[in-house]
Amino acid sequence: MRRLRRRLPVVGTTIALVAGSALLASPAAAAPEFGPQLSTYEGEPDFTGVTTNPETDDQGGVENATMYGAYIPPSGPLSDKRVWCIDRGLTQPMGDGYDESGKSSVKAPELAYILAKWDEPRRDAADEMAHDMAISEHVHSSDEIDHRDILDDRSLQEVTDGIGWNEDSKNLKDIGADTFHDDVLPKAYDLSALMDDEAAKYAGDGSYTAKVTIDEDSEAAIVSLVNSEGVSVPGFDGELTVDGATAETTEITSGEEPVEVPLDFADDVPDASVSVKFSGLPTGSVTQWNPKDFDAADYDRANLQAVIEKQETTVEASDSYQGLYSPNVSSQVSVDEITDLPAKVTDKVRLENCAPGEPVEDAKVEVYAEEGRISESESAPEDAELIETFTPDVTCGDDGSVEFETDELSLDADFVTPGEEKSVTFVASAPAAGSNEAWSHGYGVPSETVNIAVPEADKPDDHPVVKTGAYVDTADTGANWKLIGGAGLLTAAGGLIIGTVRRRMTRN
Repeated sequence: MRRLRRRLPVVGTTIALVAGSALLASPAAAAPEFGPQLSTYEGEPDFTGVTTNPETDDQGGVENATMYGAYIPPSGPLSDKRVWCIDRGLTQPMGDGYDESGKSSVKAPELAYILAKWDEPRRDAADEMAHDMAISEHVHSSDEIDHRDILDDRSLQEVTDGIGWNEDSKNLKDIGADTFHDDVLPKAYDLSALMDDEAAKYAGDGSYTAKVTIDEDSEAAIVSLVNSEGVSVPGFDGELTVDGATAETTEITSGEEPVEVPLDFADDVPDASVSVKFSGLPTGSVTQWNPKDFDAADYDRANLQAVIEKQETTVEASDSYQGLYSPNVSSQVSVDEITDLPAKVTDKVRLENCAPGEPVEDAKVEVYAEEGRISESESAPEDAELIETFTPDVTCGDDGSVEFETDELSLDADFVTPGEEKSVTFVASAPAAGSNEAWSHGYGVPSETVNIAVPEADKPDDHPVVKTGAYVDTADTGANWKLIGGAGLLTAAGGLIIGTVRRRMTRN
């Protein structure tokens, strides 16, 4: 047999913090005294981040609040979406303030990368808040999108240094001011720097390509995700689909180097395929929602911010591997023994487990001859004489098998001297080609071997034995040997004759 982490989003209830105001717990709590931010649209969004909390004025001075986090409006086309404000100092989004007419796609590869990689449902826990603060800093400061800021661009650290917290803030009560200053802010600063470095390195032009290759030598699927510049992009989740093999794991995370996933190839299924799908990738663009009065000639603090949300896409790749078939060969000669020449012999060969539908390239059947009887061995001995080579055209059937027969091998009358013995053996083979591994019969396989022994012709006997019932008569032949029931030696025609002589009795 041959042989190849998923991040789960944490979803929680979000809350709202508004610069210079107390916590807004629900739409019913909204009231005019909370300032002009709520003067146009009733209702509140959920907010998964933090805000500065110094005293602000209606005109949005340099100390005005800046929200750092994602919003989840409860109504309208943005309902339940995680969106990010892009206009520093303008009012937080209310879902009913937007419609499809204000929706557009904006090319922003680095910002799109940050949102696709880092933006996911979070609670207002300390570590999760730090993520959203870091994302929001890039959203607010990105030069890939247009802003209608009424506040100066300031870094996360500039905004949060000396941050003041409303003592009624649920965020403060949940995590504590010390935790916020000691844990949240330092982590937010580090994450912001990491996101900036990654976006510059991996975003490219915003296009990404999945790659997968089956490496039969290492018996693994080699998977990678690369950007437009061919740089491997780490940190995105992918899923493998494997046929004809078993993968060590089907869930992977892209890395700075290609990921190697060991595979077990099925012995009886040499064909294998692997597909990989990376989901949740950036498209290179973000979706921008402009509020209904975005194009108004005059606007004030009651104007809503424009917001953006991430776009996601999926990229896929696949590779297939056609493993080598190992053909099994068997064969049978048309006759096992020959006692009379001339004669003709053919060999029928059967292959099993060959590549279905493929030609068996360079197949051949060689015929060797040896004096006496042939002994079976892996290869032909040096003294074996190659007397014929057949090169049939062979194509494996759709069921992975094929039978073929050689032309006739003609053995002339003088191939074996009468009274002596000789043998011929057929050896079928083919080199590795296409999807077939090399295969060969052994030498001298009994089913492939013909023994040839022609007897000598009959010869005259130098000392023939003559059997006779004749008798020798003294009147006919002279002297009467008078042998009854005995044996006598006679010379006839220059030869020795052994016979039985019977005396003929005569009467006077």
